[in-house]
Amino acid sequence: MASQVESINGHVGVATLADSAPAFAGTSRDLESLFRAHYASIWRLLRRLGVHHAQLDDAAQEVFWVAARRFSDIAVGREHAFLYGVALRVAAQESRKQKAAGALADPDAVPTLADCLPSPEADLEQKQARRLLDSVLDALAPELRAVFVLFELEGLELSQIAALQEIPIGTVSSRLRRAREEFSAISKRLRATLAAQEGRRA
Repeated sequence: MASQVESINGHVGVATLADSAPAFAGTSRDLESLFRAHYASIWRLLRRLGVHHAQLDDAAQEVFWVAARRFSDIAVGREHAFLYGVALRVAAQESRKQKAAGALADPDAVPTLADCLPSPEADLEQKQARRLLDSVLDALAPELRAVFVLFELEGLELSQIAALQEIPIGTVSSRLRRAREEFSAISKRLRATLAAQEGRRA
Protein backbone atom coordinates (compact mmCIF):
# COMPACT_ATOMS: atom_id res chain seq x y z
CA MET A 1 0.00 0.00 0.00
CA ALA A 2 2.86 2.36 0.75
CA SER A 3 4.15 2.11 -2.82
CA GLN A 4 0.64 2.77 -4.14
CA VAL A 5 0.32 5.94 -2.11
CA GLU A 6 3.76 7.11 -3.20
CA SER A 7 2.85 6.55 -6.84
CA ILE A 8 -0.34 8.60 -6.62
CA ASN A 9 0.97 11.33 -4.38
CA GLY A 10 1.95 13.17 -7.53
CA HIS A 11 -1.76 13.61 -8.28
CA VAL A 12 -3.21 14.27 -4.84
CA GLY A 13 -0.59 14.13 -2.14
CA VAL A 14 -1.24 13.51 1.54
CA ALA A 15 1.06 16.35 2.46
CA THR A 16 -0.84 18.69 0.14
CA LEU A 17 -4.11 17.82 1.82
CA ALA A 18 -2.68 18.48 5.26
CA ASP A 19 -0.85 21.67 4.27
CA SER A 20 -3.95 23.09 2.58
CA ALA A 21 -6.20 22.41 5.58
CA PRO A 22 -4.78 24.54 8.42
CA ALA A 23 -7.99 24.12 10.39
CA PHE A 24 -6.94 20.52 10.96
CA ALA A 25 -3.66 21.29 12.67
CA GLY A 26 -2.48 18.18 14.46
CA THR A 27 -4.65 15.85 12.39
CA SER A 28 -2.43 15.41 9.34
CA ARG A 29 -1.57 11.87 10.44
CA ASP A 30 -5.29 11.03 10.54
CA LEU A 31 -5.82 12.54 7.10
CA GLU A 32 -2.86 10.57 5.82
CA SER A 33 -4.26 7.37 7.30
CA LEU A 34 -7.64 8.08 5.71
CA PHE A 35 -6.00 8.59 2.35
CA ARG A 36 -3.79 5.51 2.60
CA ALA A 37 -6.64 3.26 3.74
CA HIS A 38 -9.32 4.33 1.29
CA TYR A 39 -7.84 5.94 -1.83
CA ALA A 40 -7.62 2.74 -3.88
CA SER A 41 -11.20 1.66 -3.10
CA ILE A 42 -12.61 5.14 -3.78
CA TRP A 43 -10.69 5.35 -7.07
CA ARG A 44 -12.09 1.95 -8.06
CA LEU A 45 -15.60 2.93 -7.02
CA LEU A 46 -15.48 6.10 -9.11
CA ARG A 47 -14.36 4.11 -12.15
CA ARG A 48 -17.14 1.57 -11.65
CA LEU A 49 -19.63 4.42 -11.36
CA GLY A 50 -18.61 5.61 -14.81
CA VAL A 51 -16.04 8.34 -14.23
CA HIS A 52 -13.77 8.32 -17.27
CA HIS A 53 -10.08 7.65 -16.88
CA ALA A 54 -9.01 11.19 -17.70
CA GLN A 55 -11.10 12.52 -14.80
CA LEU A 56 -10.48 9.74 -12.26
CA ASP A 57 -7.57 11.32 -10.41
CA ASP A 58 -9.32 14.69 -10.19
CA ALA A 59 -12.55 13.05 -9.03
CA ALA A 60 -10.75 11.04 -6.34
CA GLN A 61 -8.93 14.19 -5.28
CA GLU A 62 -12.24 16.01 -4.92
CA VAL A 63 -13.56 13.26 -2.64
CA PHE A 64 -10.61 13.67 -0.30
CA TRP A 65 -10.73 17.47 -0.42
CA VAL A 66 -14.29 17.21 0.85
CA ALA A 67 -13.12 14.79 3.54
CA ALA A 68 -10.38 17.24 4.57
CA ARG A 69 -12.80 20.15 4.78
CA ARG A 70 -15.31 18.13 6.78
CA PHE A 71 -12.86 16.01 8.74
CA SER A 72 -14.39 16.89 12.10
CA ASP A 73 -17.82 15.71 10.84
CA ILE A 74 -16.63 12.19 10.04
CA ALA A 75 -17.62 9.85 12.85
CA VAL A 76 -15.09 7.27 13.97
CA GLY A 77 -15.78 4.01 12.18
CA ARG A 78 -17.85 5.76 9.50
CA GLU A 79 -14.98 6.95 7.34
CA HIS A 80 -15.66 4.59 4.45
CA ALA A 81 -19.38 5.32 4.45
CA PHE A 82 -18.68 9.06 4.41
CA LEU A 83 -16.25 8.71 1.50
CA TYR A 84 -18.70 6.50 -0.41
CA GLY A 85 -21.42 9.11 -0.03
CA VAL A 86 -19.12 11.85 -1.32
CA ALA A 87 -17.93 9.61 -4.17
CA LEU A 88 -21.52 9.01 -5.28
CA ARG A 89 -22.13 12.75 -5.54
CA VAL A 90 -18.83 13.40 -7.28
CA ALA A 91 -19.50 10.58 -9.77
CA ALA A 92 -22.96 11.99 -10.51
CA GLN A 93 -21.44 15.41 -11.17
CA GLU A 94 -18.79 13.92 -13.45
CA SER A 95 -21.45 11.92 -15.30
CA ARG A 96 -23.34 15.09 -16.10
CA LYS A 97 -20.13 16.78 -17.28
CA GLN A 98 -19.19 13.79 -19.44
CA LYS A 99 -22.58 13.65 -21.09
CA ALA A 100 -22.41 17.35 -21.84
CA ALA A 101 -18.90 17.04 -23.27
CA GLY A 102 -19.57 13.77 -25.09
CA ALA A 103 -16.27 12.38 -23.86
CA LEU A 104 -15.26 8.78 -24.54
CA ALA A 105 -13.79 6.46 -21.94
CA ASP A 106 -10.54 4.60 -22.43
CA PRO A 107 -10.83 1.46 -20.28
CA ASP A 108 -7.40 0.17 -21.42
CA ALA A 109 -5.77 3.24 -19.85
CA VAL A 110 -6.85 2.40 -16.29
CA PRO A 111 -3.71 2.21 -14.14
CA THR A 112 -2.93 -0.88 -12.09
CA LEU A 113 -3.19 -0.26 -8.34
CA ALA A 114 -1.95 -3.70 -7.33
CA ASP A 115 1.52 -4.25 -5.95
CA CYS A 116 2.09 -7.35 -8.09
CA LEU A 117 1.65 -6.99 -11.84
CA PRO A 118 -0.19 -9.86 -13.57
CA SER A 119 1.31 -11.85 -16.42
CA PRO A 120 0.64 -10.54 -19.95
CA GLU A 121 -1.94 -13.30 -20.51
CA ALA A 122 -3.70 -12.61 -17.21
CA ASP A 123 -3.51 -8.88 -17.86
CA LEU A 124 -5.19 -9.35 -21.25
CA GLU A 125 -7.95 -11.45 -19.72
CA GLN A 126 -8.48 -8.85 -16.99
CA LYS A 127 -8.70 -6.05 -19.54
CA GLN A 128 -11.20 -8.00 -21.65
CA ALA A 129 -13.34 -8.79 -18.59
CA ARG A 130 -13.11 -5.19 -17.40
CA ARG A 131 -14.04 -3.89 -20.85
CA LEU A 132 -17.10 -6.15 -20.91
CA LEU A 133 -18.10 -5.14 -17.38
CA ASP A 134 -17.64 -1.45 -18.15
CA SER A 135 -19.72 -1.78 -21.33
CA VAL A 136 -22.59 -3.41 -19.45
CA LEU A 137 -22.42 -0.89 -16.60
CA ASP A 138 -22.36 1.99 -19.08
CA ALA A 139 -25.64 0.74 -20.52
CA LEU A 140 -27.41 0.86 -17.15
CA ALA A 141 -29.33 3.93 -16.02
CA PRO A 142 -27.30 5.90 -13.44
CA GLU A 143 -29.63 5.11 -10.53
CA LEU A 144 -29.54 1.39 -11.36
CA ARG A 145 -25.80 1.40 -11.91
CA ALA A 146 -25.10 2.98 -8.52
CA VAL A 147 -27.15 0.40 -6.61
CA PHE A 148 -25.72 -2.50 -8.62
CA VAL A 149 -22.12 -1.37 -8.12
CA LEU A 150 -22.54 -0.74 -4.40
CA PHE A 151 -24.27 -4.07 -3.74
CA GLU A 152 -22.75 -6.52 -6.23
CA LEU A 153 -19.24 -5.11 -6.61
CA GLU A 154 -18.59 -3.21 -3.38
CA GLY A 155 -20.44 -5.61 -1.09
CA LEU A 156 -22.61 -3.08 0.77
CA GLU A 157 -25.85 -4.11 2.46
CA LEU A 158 -29.19 -2.80 1.20
CA SER A 159 -29.64 -0.76 4.37
CA GLN A 160 -26.21 0.83 3.88
CA ILE A 161 -27.03 1.77 0.29
CA ALA A 162 -30.36 3.22 1.37
CA ALA A 163 -28.61 5.35 3.97
CA LEU A 164 -25.93 6.51 1.53
CA GLN A 165 -28.41 7.49 -1.15
CA GLU A 166 -31.06 8.70 1.29
CA ILE A 167 -33.78 6.59 -0.31
CA PRO A 168 -36.14 3.93 1.13
CA ILE A 169 -34.76 0.42 1.34
CA GLY A 170 -37.69 -0.75 -0.79
CA THR A 171 -36.50 1.55 -3.57
CA VAL A 172 -33.01 0.09 -3.27
CA SER A 173 -34.41 -3.44 -3.57
CA SER A 174 -36.50 -2.50 -6.60
CA ARG A 175 -33.57 -0.82 -8.34
CA LEU A 176 -31.28 -3.76 -7.59
CA ARG A 177 -33.79 -6.22 -9.05
CA ARG A 178 -34.15 -4.11 -12.22
CA ALA A 179 -30.40 -3.63 -12.45
CA ARG A 180 -29.77 -7.37 -12.21
CA GLU A 181 -32.34 -8.07 -14.92
CA GLU A 182 -30.89 -5.46 -17.25
CA PHE A 183 -27.32 -6.49 -16.47
CA SER A 184 -28.12 -10.08 -17.41
CA ALA A 185 -29.92 -9.12 -20.61
CA ILE A 186 -27.22 -6.67 -21.73
CA SER A 187 -24.46 -9.17 -20.94
CA LYS A 188 -26.13 -11.82 -23.11
CA ARG A 189 -26.48 -9.39 -26.01
CA LEU A 190 -22.85 -8.29 -25.76
CA ARG A 191 -21.55 -11.86 -25.55
CA ALA A 192 -23.64 -12.83 -28.59
CA THR A 193 -22.25 -9.85 -30.51
CA LEU A 194 -18.67 -10.71 -29.53
CA ALA A 195 -19.20 -14.37 -30.50
CA ALA A 196 -20.56 -13.31 -33.89
CA GLN A 197 -17.57 -11.04 -34.47
CA GLU A 198 -15.16 -13.82 -33.53
CA GLY A 199 -17.00 -16.17 -35.91
CA ARG A 200 -16.65 -13.72 -38.81
CA ARG A 201 -12.91 -13.36 -38.13
CA ALA A 202 -12.37 -17.12 -37.93
